[in-house]
Amino acid sequence: INAEYGGTIMTYMYPENVLGLHNTMNHVSFGWRTVLQSLIGSVFPSLVYTTKQEIAFAHPMFDMSRMYRQFAYFHAQSVMPDSYGFGMVDSPTGLIGWIGTTYAIASSARDSSKSIMDNLRDGIDAFGLDNICANTAIFWCAKSAQASMRIYYEFYWNDISTSLKCLKIPNVPVAMSNFPNEIIHQTKFVSGGIFGNLKQYNYHKRGGHFSHIDNTEAVVEDLVSFIYKI
Repeated sequence: INAEYGGTIMTYMYPENVLGLHNTMNHVSFGWRTVLQSLIGSVFPSLVYTTKQEIAFAHPMFDMSRMYRQFAYFHAQSVMPDSYGFGMVDSPTGLIGWIGTTYAIASSARDSSKSIMDNLRDGIDAFGLDNICANTAIFWCAKSAQASMRIYYEFYWNDISTSLKCLKIPNVPVAMSNFPNEIIHQTKFVSGGIFGNLKQYNYHKRGGHFSHIDNTEAVVEDLVSFIYKI
C-alpha cells in the first residue's frame, strides 16, 4: 500500500517482487493524456470526463490559488531543508508548528472561502489531534525531521522528476483509491497511461493525503477488495 511515491518507484524498479500496488495518492503524469484531457476538459468537460464526480476531483488540481496554498511547503523543503530542518530538531515548538500544520492542512478541503485557521481546524478534526501529537512525537524522538526534508531537496535538484516522466508499470496489478482532499488527482484515463494493469479505481466522499488515518475504513475496504482480485 502506497500513499506517496516510494511504493510506485519501488514497483517500477523491482516489479518481479511486487504482487500488487495499492495507491492512495496517484502518480503525477506529464504525458500527452494529462495535457490533452486537461485542455479539453477545462472548456468542454463532458467530452473527456465520464462523471461529475470525476470533474470535481480533477479540476481543483488546476486551481492555481489552491495549488499555492498546498505546495508552499514543498518548495520551502526543496530549496532550504537544512534551514528549516535545524529548527525541527532543535525545538518541539518549531516541529509541531511546521509538521503539525502540514498534517492538518493536507486533511482539509483547503476551501478558499474559509480562513487558513478555519481550514486548519477542519483538518485537525479530520486527522485527529491525538494522531498529530503521536506522529509529531515520533519525528521528535527520532530526530528525523531534517532527514525527511532533505528528500525534497534531492528530488528537486537531482532531477528525479525527469525519471518520473518516463515511469511506466505495465504488468503489476494496481488499485487506486481517490480521496477528495488529496493533494494530487489523476483520472482513470490518465492513470491508464502509467499503470497498464489497473484492476480497481474507486472514489470516496471524504479523506485527504493521510487517508489511512482520516478514512481508514475506506482504505481497508479497498485493499481487501483488491487482494481478492489479484
